[in-house]
Order: sequence, then structure tokens, then C-alpha cells
Amino acid sequence: MLAAPRQERFESLDVLRGVAVLAIFAVNIQAMALPAAMFANPSLNTEFFDAKGEALWSFVATFIQFKFITIFSALFGAGIILMVGVEKPSDKIGLHYRRMAWLLLFGLIHAFLIWFGDILTPYAVAGMIVVLARRWRPRTLLIAGVLLVALSYLLQMSMYLAPEDARQDIIDAMWAPPAELLQQEITQYRAALWERLPHTAPNAILFQLVQTVLIGPRNIGVMMFGMALYKTGFFTGGWPMLRYIVFGAAATAAGVASSAYATGDYFRHNFEMFALFNGQTALYWGSLPHAFGYAALILAGCKIPFAKLLRAPFAAAGRMALTNYLACSIIGAGLFYGSPGLGLIGAASYPDMAKTVIAVWIAILIWSPLWLSLFRLGPFEWVWRSLTYWRAQPLKK
Repeated sequence: MLAAPRQERFESLDVLRGVAVLAIFAVNIQAMALPAAMFANPSLNTEFFDAKGEALWSFVATFIQFKFITIFSALFGAGIILMVGVEKPSDKIGLHYRRMAWLLLFGLIHAFLIWFGDILTPYAVAGMIVVLARRWRPRTLLIAGVLLVALSYLLQMSMYLAPEDARQDIIDAMWAPPAELLQQEITQYRAALWERLPHTAPNAILFQLVQTVLIGPRNIGVMMFGMALYKTGFFTGGWPMLRYIVFGAAATAAGVASSAYATGDYFRHNFEMFALFNGQTALYWGSLPHAFGYAALILAGCKIPFAKLLRAPFAAAGRMALTNYLACSIIGAGLFYGSPGLGLIGAASYPDMAKTVIAVWIAILIWSPLWLSLFRLGPFEWVWRSLTYWRAQPLKK
């Protein structure tokens, strides 16, 4: 996911990171602009029933949600091998754990002070574990990854086994809380930072526990997929162009079919929580070929020499993935949360969110190459690397 602290770079990895960090914001903005239950269940939002609302939500749910975060996770695993290597023992293991410890701290600050939906904390925990598998053969990594992804699936889908008398409590808490509770959440997030912390901190704690415990095995499994694919040359342009195109087209087609079925399942069952098992299963498993199909097609594009100028802004965005990820959260918090933000949570329509996403994408694709024309690293990358090495790293070119 995030750039490894070494001189060697692969443009293909940077381009993939850049595309992923941009696409993830299209999902995250909904969780910033809406109460948590409205993000999970858009039918609670009156804006959703506008034709544009349904169309925009369906597009993101079908083509973006879970796909690019999967690419991000796989790149994180690839980046660990790129940094630490496969030697045993590696003199960079200590450096890696120090790096993950700082990432964990950044994640906690991000989760509690900026936006509860942080992924840096669970990634740091996963990174401390998955590094132990860096020497495994690709086949072993793939088998272990599938088992871990299956474990996470069972943990997450166990909710559907809840007895009938407990289901309404789950619905009221997670899926369709009373209108007064939704308004209460909006009011809390519109408060000034220090006033809302006592109310928003529990959301951050709950999200981090879910990401680390329930989704953690999937994160680790996908990181193992990333390690395996890195070893085969997938991420570094080592496959022939035809293989990228054939694999990418087939995997993307399978993924789109699964995701479209999952999106349709919401409408077929009128967004009834406990009727969505088949659709959620299709989305969970279909997001894997979908993500790697996208990755293959993007990597095929990275093999086209005359497209280098087109790729350059995305590669720059990827080199500054940590900075741009945090910048998206800071922008979202500034727009939708209370002082020092504008407090627009609950007031933005889906077209408003789409316009904001496009504006942020354009800004990132402009400012990332401009910054890197003057500096070696993004600002947060520089802080992270300097802390990891316990000394200020060169910043200006």
C-alpha cells in the first residue's frame, strides 16, 4: 500500500497505489458525510431515492467498494517484501517493526482525532504478522491467504446465524436505528472537536476492533496474495502484455457479475438486512477477482510506453499514498464535521459527494507531481521515514 523506505521504485506499484487511494475516497466520503447506519443502509437517506442518488450509490457499490481497498492491501504485502526482502535473518526486520509501530500510532491519532474509519491501525497490526510469511513460496502464500479470507468470511457472516429474537436488536443498533438516534449522531458530529470526542471515540474503538478482529484475517490473507503476486512479477510488470489483458478481462468480468448481483440484491430485498446473505457473499468473494482484474488491466497500461505522461500524475499520487490518504480524511472531516470543520454531515446529497470526490481527485493529481518536483517525499512520508530511522531524512531534491 504505502511506499517502502528504499531507493528502488517500480512505476507500476506507484500507479496502482495512486489509482487505489483516489478510488477509496469515493467510498470513504459516504461514511464521512452520513451517519454510520445511512452509510451501511442507504435507504434510510431520503436523498438516496432521487434517481441520481440511486445511480451514484449503485455505481460505487458495484465498481469501487471493496475492490480498491483490496488492491491497497495486496500492495501493502508486496511492499513488505520489497522493503524487508526474503533473507533469513534480515537486518531490516527491526526497522520494519519500528515502521509498523509508528504507523499504528498514526492510525490511532487518525481514528480518534480526524475520522473513525481509519485503516492504518489494522494494517499496522497485520503488517507485524504477515512479515513472518515473506519467505513462503507463492503457492503456500495463496493457500494460506484463501484460508484466512475464508475465516474472515465466516466471522463476518456469523451475524446471519443470530436467532430471530436477537435480530431486531441488531437491526436497531446497526442497520435501521430510530430517526432520533440518527439525528443525535448528526448533532454529535456537528459539535466542536473536543465536545464531540466523548461521543465519537466509541465509534473509533468499535471500528478498529471490527477491522482488526473480524476483517483482520482478510487483510492478512490479501496481503499474502500481494506477496505471492509480487514474487511472480505480477506487480512489477513481469507478465507478458497478453497475459495481463486476458487475466484482467476475465477476472474483471467475473467480479463485475458478482458485484452487480450483490447491488441488485439490495433492491430485490428492499434493503432488508437479514435477506442480503447471498448478495453479501457474492460481493465478498467477487471483490477478489474484481480487484485483481482491475490491477491486471492497469498494469497492462503501465507497459505502454507512450502512456507514460498519462500515468505520471497517478504514479506521483501513489508515491504520496500516505499523505493523500490522510489528506482525503482531513478534507472530509473539514467538510462534514463540526468546528474547525463546516459541519455538513447529513446535509450532502450524492451528487454533492460525487462533485467533491472529483474535485479532490483533480487536486491530488495536480499537487502530487508538483510537490515531488521539489521534494523527494510527501510530507507525511517524510515524517514516517524520519521517525523510522530516528533521524531527519533528506527532503529537498
